[in-house]
Amino acid sequence: MITIVAHRGCSGDAPENTMAAFKLALAEPDIAIIELDVHLSRDGVPVVIHDHTLDRTTSGTGMIRAYTLAELRQFDAGSKFAPEFAAEVIPTLDEVLELAKGRCKLHVELKMLGDEYEGIEEKVISLIQQHGMQEEVVLSSFNHDSMKRAHEIDPSIPTGLIFLGKPTLLAEQLRYTGASIVSMHYAFVTRELVDEMAGLGIDMGVWTVDEPEILERIIREYPGMRITTNYPERVLRIVWGDGVRG
Repeated sequence: MITIVAHRGCSGDAPENTMAAFKLALAEPDIAIIELDVHLSRDGVPVVIHDHTLDRTTSGTGMIRAYTLAELRQFDAGSKFAPEFAAEVIPTLDEVLELAKGRCKLHVELKMLGDEYEGIEEKVISLIQQHGMQEEVVLSSFNHDSMKRAHEIDPSIPTGLIFLGKPTLLAEQLRYTGASIVSMHYAFVTRELVDEMAGLGIDMGVWTVDEPEILERIIREYPGMRITTNYPERVLRIVWGDGVRG
Protein backbone atom coordinates (compact mmCIF):
# COMPACT_ATOMS: atom_id res chain seq x y z
CA MET A 1 0.00 0.00 0.00
CA ILE A 2 1.30 3.44 -0.87
CA THR A 3 1.78 6.15 1.75
CA ILE A 4 0.03 9.45 1.02
CA VAL A 5 1.75 12.68 2.03
CA ALA A 6 -0.31 15.89 1.91
CA HIS A 7 2.07 18.49 0.43
CA ARG A 8 1.91 21.64 2.56
CA GLY A 9 -1.38 20.22 3.81
CA CYS A 10 -4.22 19.71 1.34
CA SER A 11 -2.83 22.60 -0.67
CA GLY A 12 -4.96 21.94 -3.73
CA ASP A 13 -8.06 22.82 -1.73
CA ALA A 14 -6.81 25.39 0.80
CA PRO A 15 -3.91 27.87 1.06
CA GLU A 16 -0.63 25.97 1.38
CA ASN A 17 1.03 25.72 4.78
CA THR A 18 -1.96 27.16 6.63
CA MET A 19 -4.01 25.73 9.44
CA ALA A 20 -6.92 25.39 7.01
CA ALA A 21 -4.87 23.13 4.74
CA PHE A 22 -3.61 21.08 7.67
CA LYS A 23 -7.11 20.63 9.11
CA LEU A 24 -8.37 19.35 5.75
CA ALA A 25 -5.55 16.79 5.71
CA LEU A 26 -6.27 15.70 9.26
CA ALA A 27 -9.91 15.12 8.33
CA GLU A 28 -8.91 12.39 5.86
CA PRO A 29 -7.86 9.24 7.77
CA ASP A 30 -6.04 7.74 4.77
CA ILE A 31 -3.53 10.60 4.70
CA ALA A 32 -0.55 9.21 6.61
CA ILE A 33 1.74 12.25 6.65
CA ILE A 34 1.50 16.03 6.35
CA GLU A 35 4.48 17.82 4.82
CA LEU A 36 5.28 21.41 5.77
CA ASP A 37 8.09 23.96 5.54
CA VAL A 38 9.81 25.96 8.28
CA HIS A 39 11.76 29.23 8.34
CA LEU A 40 12.83 31.41 11.25
CA SER A 41 11.36 34.82 11.96
CA ARG A 42 13.70 37.71 12.76
CA ASP A 43 13.22 36.99 16.46
CA GLY A 44 14.06 33.29 15.99
CA VAL A 45 10.62 31.66 16.01
CA PRO A 46 10.06 28.67 13.66
CA VAL A 47 7.24 29.66 11.29
CA VAL A 48 5.48 27.59 8.65
CA ILE A 49 5.73 28.93 5.10
CA HIS A 50 7.42 27.63 1.95
CA ASP A 51 9.10 30.51 0.16
CA HIS A 52 11.96 32.58 1.53
CA THR A 53 9.83 35.63 0.73
CA LEU A 54 6.27 36.60 1.57
CA ASP A 55 5.23 37.84 -1.85
CA ARG A 56 3.72 34.75 -3.53
CA THR A 57 1.42 33.48 -0.79
CA THR A 58 0.72 36.41 1.54
CA SER A 59 -0.18 40.10 1.53
CA GLY A 60 3.36 40.94 2.61
CA THR A 61 6.58 41.52 0.69
CA GLY A 62 10.22 40.80 1.37
CA MET A 63 12.17 38.12 3.20
CA ILE A 64 10.70 36.05 6.02
CA ARG A 65 13.78 36.65 8.14
CA ALA A 66 13.27 40.43 7.98
CA TYR A 67 10.13 40.29 10.15
CA THR A 68 9.41 39.39 13.77
CA LEU A 69 6.72 36.82 14.48
CA ALA A 70 4.30 39.57 15.55
CA GLU A 71 4.88 41.37 12.24
CA LEU A 72 4.49 38.19 10.20
CA ARG A 73 1.17 37.46 11.90
CA GLN A 74 -0.25 40.70 10.49
CA PHE A 75 -0.14 39.40 6.93
CA ASP A 76 -3.05 37.69 5.18
CA ALA A 77 -1.89 34.19 4.18
CA GLY A 78 -5.12 33.04 2.56
CA SER A 79 -6.73 35.56 0.20
CA LYS A 80 -4.36 34.90 -2.69
CA PHE A 81 -5.73 31.37 -2.77
CA ALA A 82 -9.39 32.37 -2.36
CA PRO A 83 -11.21 35.26 -0.62
CA GLU A 84 -12.89 32.95 1.90
CA PHE A 85 -9.48 32.19 3.44
CA ALA A 86 -8.69 35.82 4.29
CA ALA A 87 -8.49 35.03 8.00
CA GLU A 88 -5.57 32.62 7.58
CA VAL A 89 -2.22 33.72 9.01
CA ILE A 90 1.27 32.26 8.88
CA PRO A 91 1.27 29.48 11.52
CA THR A 92 4.05 28.78 13.97
CA LEU A 93 5.54 25.31 14.05
CA ASP A 94 4.44 25.09 17.67
CA GLU A 95 0.81 25.50 16.61
CA VAL A 96 1.06 22.82 13.94
CA LEU A 97 2.72 20.36 16.30
CA GLU A 98 -0.05 20.90 18.82
CA LEU A 99 -2.70 20.41 16.13
CA ALA A 100 -1.22 17.20 14.71
CA LYS A 101 0.01 15.45 17.85
CA GLY A 102 -1.41 11.95 18.07
CA ARG A 103 -3.34 12.41 14.84
CA CYS A 104 -0.88 12.41 11.93
CA LYS A 105 2.84 12.21 11.30
CA LEU A 106 4.64 15.30 10.03
CA HIS A 107 7.47 15.75 7.56
CA VAL A 108 9.07 19.08 8.47
CA GLU A 109 11.34 20.54 5.81
CA LEU A 110 13.92 23.02 7.06
CA LYS A 111 14.36 25.75 4.45
CA MET A 112 18.03 26.62 4.38
CA LEU A 113 20.09 28.65 1.92
CA GLY A 114 23.59 28.03 3.17
CA ASP A 115 23.56 28.81 6.89
CA GLU A 116 21.03 31.65 6.81
CA TYR A 117 19.10 30.31 9.82
CA GLU A 118 21.81 29.57 12.33
CA GLY A 119 20.42 27.38 15.09
CA ILE A 120 17.22 26.40 13.28
CA GLU A 121 17.88 22.72 13.98
CA GLU A 122 18.12 23.28 17.74
CA LYS A 123 14.99 25.44 17.81
CA VAL A 124 12.88 23.00 15.80
CA ILE A 125 14.09 19.95 17.70
CA SER A 126 13.45 21.68 21.02
CA LEU A 127 9.81 22.20 20.03
CA ILE A 128 9.47 18.57 18.91
CA GLN A 129 10.91 17.42 22.24
CA GLN A 130 8.61 19.73 24.21
CA HIS A 131 5.61 18.14 22.50
CA GLY A 132 7.04 14.63 22.94
CA MET A 133 6.73 14.02 19.20
CA GLN A 134 10.12 12.50 18.38
CA GLU A 135 8.36 9.45 16.92
CA GLU A 136 5.78 11.50 15.01
CA VAL A 137 8.06 13.91 13.12
CA VAL A 138 10.64 13.53 10.37
CA LEU A 139 13.04 16.37 9.61
CA SER A 140 14.21 16.83 6.02
CA SER A 141 16.04 19.35 3.88
CA PHE A 142 17.84 19.98 0.61
CA ASN A 143 20.61 21.23 2.91
CA HIS A 144 22.24 17.96 3.89
CA ASP A 145 24.66 19.58 6.34
CA SER A 146 21.58 20.73 8.25
CA MET A 147 20.34 17.15 8.45
CA LYS A 148 23.70 15.97 9.72
CA ARG A 149 23.48 18.58 12.49
CA ALA A 150 19.91 17.58 13.32
CA HIS A 151 20.86 13.91 13.58
CA GLU A 152 23.74 14.77 15.91
CA ILE A 153 21.46 16.88 18.15
CA ASP A 154 18.81 14.17 18.56
CA PRO A 155 19.35 10.84 16.76
CA SER A 156 15.90 9.66 17.87
CA ILE A 157 14.24 12.01 15.36
CA PRO A 158 14.44 10.54 11.82
CA THR A 159 16.06 12.73 9.19
CA GLY A 160 15.74 12.75 5.42
CA LEU A 161 17.61 14.06 2.40
CA ILE A 162 15.71 15.77 -0.42
CA PHE A 163 16.97 15.67 -4.00
CA LEU A 164 16.10 17.34 -7.30
CA GLY A 165 18.03 15.04 -9.62
CA LYS A 166 19.55 11.59 -9.35
CA PRO A 167 22.38 11.60 -6.80
CA THR A 168 25.57 9.60 -6.97
CA LEU A 169 27.06 7.81 -3.96
CA LEU A 170 23.67 8.03 -2.26
CA ALA A 171 24.40 5.27 0.25
CA GLU A 172 27.54 7.13 1.30
CA GLN A 173 25.62 10.39 1.71
CA LEU A 174 23.07 8.67 3.91
CA ARG A 175 25.76 7.14 6.11
CA TYR A 176 27.59 10.46 6.42
CA THR A 177 24.52 12.45 7.44
CA GLY A 178 22.81 9.72 9.48
CA ALA A 179 19.66 10.11 7.38
CA SER A 180 17.27 7.20 6.93
CA ILE A 181 14.82 8.73 4.46
CA VAL A 182 15.12 9.87 0.84
CA SER A 183 12.67 12.16 -0.97
CA MET A 184 13.21 12.67 -4.68
CA HIS A 185 11.50 14.30 -7.61
CA TYR A 186 9.47 11.57 -9.29
CA ALA A 187 11.14 12.10 -12.68
CA PHE A 188 14.46 10.73 -11.37
CA VAL A 189 13.23 7.56 -9.67
CA THR A 190 14.27 4.22 -11.17
CA ARG A 191 13.61 0.61 -10.24
CA GLU A 192 17.32 0.11 -9.59
CA LEU A 193 17.41 3.01 -7.14
CA VAL A 194 14.22 1.92 -5.37
CA ASP A 195 15.58 -1.61 -4.97
CA GLU A 196 18.92 -0.30 -3.69
CA MET A 197 17.24 1.87 -1.06
CA ALA A 198 14.94 -0.98 -0.01
CA GLY A 199 17.99 -3.20 0.45
CA LEU A 200 19.51 -0.59 2.75
CA GLY A 201 16.30 -0.22 4.75
CA ILE A 202 15.84 3.35 3.55
CA ASP A 203 12.33 4.84 3.36
CA MET A 204 11.99 6.34 -0.12
CA GLY A 205 9.37 8.72 -1.49
CA VAL A 206 8.64 10.92 -4.48
CA TRP A 207 7.42 14.51 -4.82
CA THR A 208 5.29 16.34 -5.95
CA VAL A 209 2.94 14.15 -7.99
CA ASP A 210 -0.38 15.66 -9.06
CA GLU A 211 -1.10 14.49 -12.62
CA PRO A 212 -3.45 11.46 -12.62
CA GLU A 213 -1.49 9.63 -15.33
CA ILE A 214 1.78 9.95 -13.40
CA LEU A 215 0.08 9.00 -10.14
CA GLU A 216 -1.34 5.86 -11.76
CA ARG A 217 2.07 4.89 -13.16
CA ILE A 218 3.89 5.33 -9.86
CA ILE A 219 1.21 3.43 -7.94
CA ARG A 220 1.40 0.62 -10.48
CA GLU A 221 5.21 0.43 -10.76
CA TYR A 222 6.11 1.18 -7.12
CA PRO A 223 3.19 -0.08 -5.00
CA GLY A 224 4.90 0.66 -1.67
CA MET A 225 6.00 4.18 -2.57
CA ARG A 226 5.52 7.25 -0.41
CA ILE A 227 3.83 9.83 -2.64
CA THR A 228 3.75 13.55 -1.85
CA THR A 229 0.89 15.35 -3.58
CA ASN A 230 -1.13 18.53 -3.46
CA TYR A 231 -4.26 16.48 -4.23
CA PRO A 232 -4.47 13.46 -1.90
CA GLU A 233 -8.03 12.78 -3.05
CA ARG A 234 -6.75 11.92 -6.54
CA VAL A 235 -4.47 9.27 -5.11
CA LEU A 236 -7.29 7.88 -3.01
CA ARG A 237 -9.62 7.61 -5.99
CA ILE A 238 -6.99 5.72 -7.96
CA VAL A 239 -6.31 3.40 -5.04
CA TRP A 240 -10.02 2.84 -4.60
CA GLY A 241 -10.31 2.00 -8.31
CA ASP A 242 -12.33 4.98 -9.45
CA GLY A 243 -9.84 5.86 -12.20
CA VAL A 244 -9.54 9.62 -11.83
CA ARG A 245 -8.88 11.46 -15.10
CA GLY A 246 -8.71 15.12 -14.18
